[in-house]
Amino acid sequence: MADCPNLPNCGFMKKYCDAKSLVCQGFITMYCKGEKQSQCQRKQYKATHGTPPPDNMMPSGQMIAA
Repeated sequence: MADCPNLPNCGFMKKYCDAKSLVCQGFITMYCKGEKQSQCQRKQYKATHGTPPPDNMMPSGQMIAA
C-alpha cells in the first residue's frame, strides 16, 4: 500500500510526532502507511473542508488538549 499523500505535510505529524515515539509510529503504521488510510479523520476533514485540519487533531479524530 502506498503512503498517504498528505504525510509529508501533515501538521499533526510535524508538530507532535517525534520519530522515536511509539505512539506516533503506531499512527503512521496504521493510518499513514496501512489499512486505516481511508479512516483517517484528518484526511476526511481536508476532503470535506478543502483545508487541512487543526494540527492538534489526531488521525483518529480526537483532539489533543492545547
